[in-house]
Amino acid sequence: MTIAEQERPDAAPAAAALAYQRSMDRALVHRRAVMEVFVTDAVRLGDDTFAVAVQAPRAHGYYNDHTQRPALLDPLFLLEAARQAVTVVAHRWLGVSYDTSFLISDWTTEFADPSALRARGDAPDELVIEVAARDLRRRGTRLLAATLGCVFTLGGRPVGTSAVVAGYLSRDGYLAHREKSRGSVPPRSSDLPPARPGATADPALVGRERAGNVVLTDVEHPGGALALRAVLDVPVGHPALYDHPLDHVPAMALLEAARQAAVLAAPLPAERSWARTFAATFRRFVELDSPVTVTVDRTGDARCTVDFLQDGESVCTAEVGVVEVPDPDTDGG
Repeated sequence: MTIAEQERPDAAPAAAALAYQRSMDRALVHRRAVMEVFVTDAVRLGDDTFAVAVQAPRAHGYYNDHTQRPALLDPLFLLEAARQAVTVVAHRWLGVSYDTSFLISDWTTEFADPSALRARGDAPDELVIEVAARDLRRRGTRLLAATLGCVFTLGGRPVGTSAVVAGYLSRDGYLAHREKSRGSVPPRSSDLPPARPGATADPALVGRERAGNVVLTDVEHPGGALALRAVLDVPVGHPALYDHPLDHVPAMALLEAARQAAVLAAPLPAERSWARTFAATFRRFVELDSPVTVTVDRTGDARCTVDFLQDGESVCTAEVGVVEVPDPDTDGG
């Protein structure tokens, strides 16, 4: 049972009191740029349930860069909104300190009705993300891991769900883990050259208008079971995906790459394609200084499996479901 289905007579008034006037502290969501903060308020609904207010941007260089017509809210924006919501909850109510690193191991998301996510255009879209914290593992008072279940609500209507399985490491523990796992100190994105050596995929073919938002290069269509092969190339200066220097490819960038690969492999025009479901497993950190191959196996007309291969092993796998953007003249919207 999701938290949207539970009887919580006090929840509706609490969620209705959420404010949208200003962004929350950027430190709460691990962002350096204020314009990358989309959460505006948060309240506690119960012992382990919370509600977070989110306002969608209207002129963002990445999250509003899409070719879908009619325009829907970008699924990557919705994933980032969920990431910010669960991060706020962890810091404000689960006792996670600001110098803690969040390690996502699994992330599943489904949007039941894409037509309900049509961007208004005349005003910012405002959402509520209800978060339920479960499977909390602690050592003393320190949180080690948790599953954060989310329900997206737009206009009072549940429109999707998401579940993030995360671990939490202290800053010193994280640095020690990174150095031990790779055998050396990892480089940071800010230390790498901005040049992109490969042939960047056509933005229009992945549902983007700007080449700077394309994260796949050297795309091939081998045929047979393997629908696509490409190279992962996330611009290290990307203002959203690398809002601040990192020593690995972030989960959000991998999910964007999975979305782009799925759209490229889908039997639909990119401007009519929208990623409705994501189910990703992150097996280890994706390093910045070793090439990553992205492959797509089709598992059905609307679903595919995207695999990320680095140094001979699968480091991340994502199942992505792509559907046709609903026509406003036929969907009753």
